[in-house]
Amino acid sequence: MKHMDDDPPRHRGEGAEGRRGRRPFDYGALRGIVLGMIAEEPRHGYELMRAIEERMGGGYSPSPGVIYPTLSWLEDMGYAEPVREAGRKRYAITPEGTAFLAASKPVPPAFRDAAGGHGDRRPPAPEVREAMGDLKHALRRRFAAGVPDPETIETVAAAIRAAARNVENTMTDATTRTVPETAEPAGAAIRELAEVRTAHAARYLGQLCKHFAHKIPAVDYAETSGTIPFAAGTARLAAGPEALRIELEAAPAEMERLRDVVVRHLVRFAFREELAFDWRPA
Repeated sequence: MKHMDDDPPRHRGEGAEGRRGRRPFDYGALRGIVLGMIAEEPRHGYELMRAIEERMGGGYSPSPGVIYPTLSWLEDMGYAEPVREAGRKRYAITPEGTAFLAASKPVPPAFRDAAGGHGDRRPPAPEVREAMGDLKHALRRRFAAGVPDPETIETVAAAIRAAARNVENTMTDATTRTVPETAEPAGAAIRELAEVRTAHAARYLGQLCKHFAHKIPAVDYAETSGTIPFAAGTARLAAGPEALRIELEAAPAEMERLRDVVVRHLVRFAFREELAFDWRPA
């Protein structure tokens, strides 16, 4: 039986180095990292290389000779599966991969520490860390006793996904918090507009509005139009057959934050295609 620490076949001349610097963790750890990243969203090899490089602060970027054998191994083991669309193959995690990931070793300190130093990521509260540990230990104990049947694995994976959705819906995004009535005016509102080319405009509009409707009761949407009144400003969307029209209205100091929230969520929903946002004054 193969384990995470087993090395995949190396390409000729392939050592422990990536494109930049020496690899700071072994193959087993790299497999866990890759599996964790495709659990966030389906990705292809190049996206994984760039994402790992970004999280490592540019200090390490795995080469194709490392990433693609790793993806092949995950697919062979049933932990990942290819998803094809428009001629591009991305890898998505399977229920078996979700359960295996939860029972695996934690992310290597070299990767965790490097990733933690970038962006605005904050560690969860102690109570949340304790609950996460309880889940991990429970899965480890059960899997140590033997791999359950596929039906049980699917049930466990579904429960974990449901918990993730509940967490997402329960935690209030900073941009959805009510602005205190005593807040000082932030200046006259400005408007920005973007026409995003996509054949799935109505789908993405619905996903975005439904996502925030859990947190903002005033969200209003239909099949081809929607309005989301964020605390930072208002987003109005209209779906056409070939494009999604997005109009943002906010105070100058809040526009960047509003734009970031809308773009970030749409990109996540549209993981099977690359959306281009060309913002201009409305």
